[in-house]
Amino acid sequence: MQNSMRSLHYGFAVLALVISLTTYLLTVQPTVPFWDCGEFTAAAVQQQVPHPPGAPLFLMIGKIFHLLPFGDPGWRVNLVSVISSALTVLILYLITVHVIKNFYKENINEFGNAMLVYGSAFVGALAYAFSDTFWFNAVESEVYAASSLFVALIVWLLMVWNEKADEPGHERYLLLIAYLIGVSIGVHLLSILTIFSIVLLIYLRRYQHSTKRLIYTLLIGLGLFFFVYNFIIMKLPALFAGTFPFGRNEAREYPITDSMAVTMLGVGVIALGVWAAWYGKKKNHGLLSLCATSFLLLVVGYSTYAHILIRANANPPMNENKPTTFEKLMSYLGREQYGEAPLWPRRYQEEQRFITHYKKYGPWSPAPRKVITLKDGNRVSVPDRENWKTNTSAELGYLVDFQIDHMYMRYFMWNFVGRTSDVQDAPAYWPFTSKETVDYWNHKSGVSDRFPVNFWMLPLLLGFIGLYVHFARDKQMAWVFLVLFLMTGVLAAIQQNQQNPQPRERDYFYVSSFMVWAMWIGIGVFGLLERVKKNKVYVGGGLLAVLLLVPLNMGWQGWKSHTRANNYMAFDYAYNILQSLEKDAIVFTNGDNDTFPVWYLQDVAGVRRDVRVVNLSLGQTTWYVEQLKNREPFGAKKVPLSFKDEQLNVSEDDPKALSYEFGYEQLVTVPVDPKIIAKFTNDSVIINSGKMQWVYKGARKGQDDKGRVQYFFGVQHKLVRDIIEQVKFTRPVYFSTSVGDPSWADEYIGLDNYLRLEGMAFRVCPAPQRSVIGEGINEEVMDKSLLQARNDNGFSTEPAYGLKFRNLSTASNVYYDDVHRDYVLNYRNVFYKYATYLLHEKKSNAKAAKVLKEMNNFLSLDKFPVGMGFELQIATFFETSGDTADAKDMAARALASATVIIQKPSLLQREPQTSEEAMPEQTAAEACIILGRWKEAEQYYRQVGSQQPNDILLNYIIDEIQIIKQEREGNLQGALATAESLRPKYLANAADKRAVQVSTRLQAYIDKLRLRLGMPPEKWS
Repeated sequence: MQNSMRSLHYGFAVLALVISLTTYLLTVQPTVPFWDCGEFTAAAVQQQVPHPPGAPLFLMIGKIFHLLPFGDPGWRVNLVSVISSALTVLILYLITVHVIKNFYKENINEFGNAMLVYGSAFVGALAYAFSDTFWFNAVESEVYAASSLFVALIVWLLMVWNEKADEPGHERYLLLIAYLIGVSIGVHLLSILTIFSIVLLIYLRRYQHSTKRLIYTLLIGLGLFFFVYNFIIMKLPALFAGTFPFGRNEAREYPITDSMAVTMLGVGVIALGVWAAWYGKKKNHGLLSLCATSFLLLVVGYSTYAHILIRANANPPMNENKPTTFEKLMSYLGREQYGEAPLWPRRYQEEQRFITHYKKYGPWSPAPRKVITLKDGNRVSVPDRENWKTNTSAELGYLVDFQIDHMYMRYFMWNFVGRTSDVQDAPAYWPFTSKETVDYWNHKSGVSDRFPVNFWMLPLLLGFIGLYVHFARDKQMAWVFLVLFLMTGVLAAIQQNQQNPQPRERDYFYVSSFMVWAMWIGIGVFGLLERVKKNKVYVGGGLLAVLLLVPLNMGWQGWKSHTRANNYMAFDYAYNILQSLEKDAIVFTNGDNDTFPVWYLQDVAGVRRDVRVVNLSLGQTTWYVEQLKNREPFGAKKVPLSFKDEQLNVSEDDPKALSYEFGYEQLVTVPVDPKIIAKFTNDSVIINSGKMQWVYKGARKGQDDKGRVQYFFGVQHKLVRDIIEQVKFTRPVYFSTSVGDPSWADEYIGLDNYLRLEGMAFRVCPAPQRSVIGEGINEEVMDKSLLQARNDNGFSTEPAYGLKFRNLSTASNVYYDDVHRDYVLNYRNVFYKYATYLLHEKKSNAKAAKVLKEMNNFLSLDKFPVGMGFELQIATFFETSGDTADAKDMAARALASATVIIQKPSLLQREPQTSEEAMPEQTAAEACIILGRWKEAEQYYRQVGSQQPNDILLNYIIDEIQIIKQEREGNLQGALATAESLRPKYLANAADKRAVQVSTRLQAYIDKLRLRLGMPPEKWS
């Protein structure tokens, strides 16, 4: 019987593993995903140095998976998360079994009891497998799935130790835990949050209880946490760098640097640990030996960071921050390039985008400034946070409302209650959430059929039952897990001090907190079914019912919003950027998602390694500029720069370092070979001038007392300027269209008149390139890029025009979350710009319509909806180009969109690409005119004018409907007569601009009709 119960146990364990593994293999992204995944995959494959604080162990494991002899390289590295997540589900099952057995003392070899314990743990494990955040992490090559595995392993070992704590040699489990914590730092810091629970369980298991001892234990836990995080992780590398890491001044400078004595102190710390371990073992001081050996194992595990030092010195193509020494590694580990976030005040950022949200909670003012003196004698201004008079109630309101509720509790409810939408900032879905709320958050999302996700609150309720049962049956262990739940959840959210707005949702930080709740779900199932444990049929039926209602329902509902099968968008987006460029190009990018996948394509897929990518976010740092200047990754040409190495190799705080400045616009002149200029213009004056001139601008910072505009010139602005000055157009230079619109993005440094659209990039030209769309157009490149798209699964590593839009059409059933959907607008803008150019500049109506047709064929309007204004714009475009059928189709879409908003005005806030001042009635009226629904058009216009009955322009537009109707019906004589009959009503009035506008419009219409009738234009008297 005992063997059969063991088989039942193993059967449930294997089933949990197989179900989760199968699920993740079927839903994993088939190639590189967006965000940090492209960077991590490229870093893993080439063993490079990613952004701070790095993840060396993850990169080493990723390289092993990359060596698999089958599958897409991005998919192979994604498998790290797939396997890690499936193993985490398995281990959670084992943890839950241990936790239940810790308080359930019945004979586990009896079938009913075994089914009760193992079946309940199985339900909890599957609930975690199908939970929103965990599933999201499981199907992409990020560090959080592997980090979750380490946390689960540590907790499982802790439970094993708890069972064997009275046996000889039990310490080996604690030592293994210490080593795993050290090793896991090479993936993510999440596992160090388990220290509090470890210390608490050791106290509760091994020592007599008292309030005083409990307080000491909590203080010891806090001390150990800071020892591991603040000393081992942050300070120990500083000692080896010869830097004394304590007593930093206000300028964050260390009192002692580059000291051999301090380096020897670091060596001495390690030697002291070795001696203490030996001495404790020799003298039978078990606690001393355990602590010293744990310290050494932590350090040994943490030594994976030697990988960062080794690979940084190997100087791979990706070498972020270039941490080649212990001193630089210390800065790298401390994420110093990102700045520091204080614990108080909560509202500390001084950018306007943050201030706008701050003021919702109460008064806010920036921190006062103070001048401090650096060790080298230079003086700098820094925020004086000690004397910052903050509004305490507003700070607490921001903490509770945004940082706790919005940035943790909302995520928690996503996982165990339901989710209203996948749009950023969308709330959780409760059974009592109104239909209006669901409609609001899913309006024009393109995936409204997949939301809301409704778990009927059952995972939440079962978790609460489990929490209650746990405290009722095993209070000590319940406290251990409650501490883990809080430390990896809400307390972690408080410590992070996140600011509003965030570039993306951050729920992945709290996945281990959700693991604890999933365990309580299993205990909750146990608590419910324990009452009928003597009836095996009831136990089996109850388990089956709970499986259907909780994990299987979570899996069924979550599948449609978690599967990434056939999602190639990140790969294709990066490919489209690279294949818009000529050979040996330099391209400016700006964010994670137009850079990291590009790095992946170059480093892993070998696509367009001739191109030098210049990320303007990193371009604010001197170490990155130095690498652009002096490196030749994969044999690509250096980026020519005039900055001296001395400016780039010193600390960014050094006065000699390349840095920002404030100033006024400047006229820049670049000598250019006339033969090169002749490729971009036919103007002989410009060609013969042998130069290119533009007005250099940065980020606008207001006006001085004389009314002159002042600009902020950052390192990134100087970088763009210097590249253009040094290249002199002997190499092609581009901006990715993702950088932003040239009419407002300061990254273009005033070059907006010199840009030419070529595929997914703006090419910088030595001669003005203006057209009706603003930028110039290279028709040959646009035709090859858009009209000869390559939507097959092949790709070229060499220059080859032809963009990819795989699985973005209506026929595709691939799921794309809101981040992916937003990038489709960048595609549409390129199509629309080119079509507009063809229509209005080249007067090529048929070809313009063809371009827009291709846009709608490649980019589904149902899956990636646009706003009513854009729908009407496209309809008008088709009408102007003579494509009546498509014009009516788009007009019908615009009318439907406008009608929905007229019926539910609150949806205007969610309408894509639409301001809150937009008038849906006007859109509906104009759409009705295209559709020939004249009475409806008039009715909608009258609704627009209900609050402004004396608006002469609106009254004219209503009258004009009859002219349009007669013209459309072919009655040109009648249309002309109707138009001329309106003359007395709309005589021009020089004092009234609206009347002048109306009379001019009417006269133009009359002239057009007369010309169509073969009559000469006739002026008004």
